[in-house]
Amino acid sequence: MATWWASIYYFTFMTPYGWDTMEPITYLGGLSTIMLGYLWFLYHNREVSYRSALTLTVSRRQSALYTAHNFDVVKWENLIEEANSLRKEIKLVASEYDVDWDETADEVSEEVHKALKKERQKEKKGERKEKEEDDDDDDDAGDDGGKEDHAKKGK
Repeated sequence: MATWWASIYYFTFMTPYGWDTMEPITYLGGLSTIMLGYLWFLYHNREVSYRSALTLTVSRRQSALYTAHNFDVVKWENLIEEANSLRKEIKLVASEYDVDWDETADEVSEEVHKALKKERQKEKKGERKEKEEDDDDDDDAGDDGGKEDHAKKGK
């Protein structure tokens, strides 16, 4: 912006062009700025402002980072919705029993942390058992085929 005004000053007072030449240039420069802003609005359907331009560039960068790190935005939003519905359900149950439930107090509670840790360990053990069962099923199928082939070769 300062460069614009400095160039207008220079060409108006320091060169032989004068204001008679510079007036239409400044008019058309201002008009083209307004037209470009309007085209921006038509193309992006957003307000022409610094904030909208910043939001546009940040959202592009954010989506690039999400894809680079395999972050599933839809899954994240579903988890947020599920957490919010669980909070509502807990508040409803707490109100039925005339209990004041404070979520922030539960976040720092040692009991809650221990319970969550136990649940995570149970889930990990369950996943390990499922993997072992799948591996056993795959091994059993492979062992039978090998025995039959060996028995046929022996005859």
